[in-house]
Amino acid sequence: MTAARPSPVRVFAPLAKSPLLNRLDAEDADLAVLLAMTADPEPATVRALLSITAMPVADRVARALDDRTDLPLTSLALLVAHRPDAKRAKGTLRGRLFPDGAAPGTCHTFARTVAALAHQPASVDDANLSGERFRESAVAADPAVLGELLAPLLDADTLSDPAETGLIALLDARASRAPTAQVDLAATAALTRARRHRVRAGLIARREQTVRDLAHHTAGLTLAAELWFDAMTTAADTPAQASQALAMTEDAADTLASGGDLGCAWPAVRSRWQQVTAARTHPSGWEEAWQAAEATDDGARWDDTQRALVAGYDLLAEHVRTTWRSADVPPTPDECWAADPTGRMLLHIVADHLTGHQTHSPLPHYDDRLLIAFVHGLAKNGRDSIPAELHVTGLIAAIKAARSKAAILARAVPADLGIVVPMRAETQRLTRVLNGDNALTAKVAQLGWLLAAHPDARADLLLVDESTDCASAHAAAHAIQTNHPQIRVTITARPDDGSAKGGAVLWGLAELAGAGRTILAYTDLDLTYPLDQLGLHIAALDQPTVGAVIGSRRRPDSHGYYPPAGPAPTALLYQRAVRDLLQLDSTDPQAGFKAFPVAALRAALPLVTDQSLAFDSDLLAAIRRSNYTVAEVGIAALHQYVEGHRGTPRDYDAMLNAVHRQALRHGLDPDLRRTPTWDRIRHAGSLAAAAAARLTTTLLMPSTPR
Repeated sequence: MTAARPSPVRVFAPLAKSPLLNRLDAEDADLAVLLAMTADPEPATVRALLSITAMPVADRVARALDDRTDLPLTSLALLVAHRPDAKRAKGTLRGRLFPDGAAPGTCHTFARTVAALAHQPASVDDANLSGERFRESAVAADPAVLGELLAPLLDADTLSDPAETGLIALLDARASRAPTAQVDLAATAALTRARRHRVRAGLIARREQTVRDLAHHTAGLTLAAELWFDAMTTAADTPAQASQALAMTEDAADTLASGGDLGCAWPAVRSRWQQVTAARTHPSGWEEAWQAAEATDDGARWDDTQRALVAGYDLLAEHVRTTWRSADVPPTPDECWAADPTGRMLLHIVADHLTGHQTHSPLPHYDDRLLIAFVHGLAKNGRDSIPAELHVTGLIAAIKAARSKAAILARAVPADLGIVVPMRAETQRLTRVLNGDNALTAKVAQLGWLLAAHPDARADLLLVDESTDCASAHAAAHAIQTNHPQIRVTITARPDDGSAKGGAVLWGLAELAGAGRTILAYTDLDLTYPLDQLGLHIAALDQPTVGAVIGSRRRPDSHGYYPPAGPAPTALLYQRAVRDLLQLDSTDPQAGFKAFPVAALRAALPLVTDQSLAFDSDLLAAIRRSNYTVAEVGIAALHQYVEGHRGTPRDYDAMLNAVHRQALRHGLDPDLRRTPTWDRIRHAGSLAAAAAARLTTTLLMPSTPR
C-alpha cells in the first residue's frame, strides 16, 4: 500500500509582509487595490494596506480606501494620519468630530491634527497647536469621539515628546472653556503616567549603581539592598515621589556609611532600609576565604557561584582543623555549628553570602539537591581528613540557612511566629557546656539571626516543661543569657504524667494561637533541628491550601540524619504503615520540626486527642481532615549518625497501635479500604518482626531464570 502524501504546510504571513504589497507587478498591484476596495475595513487591515511603500501602488490603495464609505472611526483616523490629502476621509472625520457643524477650515485642520496626534505624532505641525482656531475646535469637538480617536495615546504607558506636547496643548485648549469630560481625565492620567514612567526610568537605571555602592558597606551583601530599591520603586506613585526616590538613591551609600537616617516616610521602604542597615554590621572573615578560592589547584577558575561554595567550604573546614585539631574527642555537628558561638557565627557568615552576595549566590540558579551534590564533590576531590565530615554538614546547613533567610528577606509581610519547645528532663542541655552555649541560648541565637533579615518580624518562644519536678523549667530560667529585641522567651511548668511530649506541644500551640501568632511551629530542645532553617517552612506555608509543613530528614534534598544507606527497615516500615492507615503521603511524619498557619491549627486542634509520642500523625491527619494539604521541606539536621547507637528509647509498636486508633477515629473503615502494611505488621506480631521477615524474604528470593 502506498502511503498517502502529507498535505503541504500552509503558512499565513501578515498582510503587510505579503510580497504582493511591495512588488511593482501590475497583477499584484491590482490585487492590493482590490483588497483596499473590498477587504474588511478594520484598523489592522487598513494599517497593513497603508504600509505599502511601492509607488504608484500606494497612491492607488489610498484612493481606493478614500472612496469607501464604511470605514470605522479608527480606520478613518489612520487613513487621514498617513494620507492628509484623503479629502473624503478627512471630511467624514470632520463630520464625526463636529456633528453640529463649525467653521470648515478650522475643522479640517483640527481633524487632520488629531488623526496625526493619535497615529503619527511626529508629523504634527506645532504651529497648528498654538493658534486660536485649534482652541476653538478643541472646545467644539465631540469629547466622546475625541476620546475614541486618541485612544492609542490615552492607553499608552509612555508618550513620545511630540505626543506629550500635543496632549498638553489639547488639554490647555479645552480647559479654557469646555466642561471637563472623560477624554480630559484620560489625557491627564496619560500625561501623569508618562511623566512617572520617565522619571522612574531614570530611577531604575540607577539601580545597579546604587546597589553596588551600598555593597561596599555591607561586605558585598546585596539582596537586602535590591529589595529596598524595589520597594522604593514600587512606592513612588507620582512623578514628584519618583524624583524624591531618585534623590534618596544618590545619597543612600553615604547615609548608610554614616549611620544616618534615610529620611523616608514610606513604611515599606523604611522597613526594607532596616534590613540594609542590619547587613552593615556583618562580621568579617569572608574576604580571605573568597580570595583564596579564586582558582582550583590546577589553575582553572571557578565561576562566582561555585567560588562562593568553595570559599564557604574552606572557611568552615579551616575552623574545624584549627579549633578541634588537638581535641581527644571531636565535636558532634550540633556542638560544632550550633552550640559553639564561633562555629555558629561562621556558618551564618557563609549563609549570608550565599543568601545575597552580589552575583555570587548560587541559590537562584540551582536547587538544593545539586548544591548538596557539589559539596560532596568538593569533599571527595579535596580528600580532607576531617572527623565525621563536619565541614560538609556545616556547609550544607549554611545552604539551607541561606535559602531560609532569603525567604524571610523576600517576604512582604513580616513573620509573626510562635514556637513551642516541649521539655522533660532537659537540665543537661540547659547547662552551659565547655566552649559552647546551652541549647536555649543557641536556639535564640539561630532564630535571632534569621529574624534579623526582617526587623519587623517577631517570635514567641514558649518552653513547656511537663515533668513533675519542673527541673527543666528552673534550669531554663537560668539558661537564657541575653534578651533579643525580636524574640520573647516564655517558660511554663505544666506537670502532666499522662503526656509524652504531645500534651506539651498541643497545649503550647493552642496558647500561642490564642495569643494571636499567625505562624505556629514546634521543635525539640536539642540542636538537631536548627531554627535558622525555619524560613524554609514559612516559604512553603505561603503556598495556598498548605496547612502543615514538615522539616523532613528523608527527602532527597535533606542531609545529616541517617546513614548513607538510609533509614533502618523498621523506620521505613513504620512510615509506610502511617501512610496506609492515615493516608499521609509524607517521608518523615515523626520529624520534630513542623510549622502551621494559625487558621489550619484552629480547625485541626479540636480533632486531636492523642498526647503520646505518636501525636504528630494525629495532628497531621486532623490538618488533612480540615481540607488543608501537608507539605515537606528538606532540612539539614545537625546530627551525627553513629553505627549501633540508639537514641531515646521508644516503643514503636505502641506508637503504631496509637496510629491505628487515630485512623479509626479519623474515618478509617477496614472493610472499605485495605491497609496491607498494617496487616502484615499485625500478622508478624511487631514492627521488628515484620521488617526482619521482609528482609529475609528479599534476600532469599530466587533469581528469575533468563
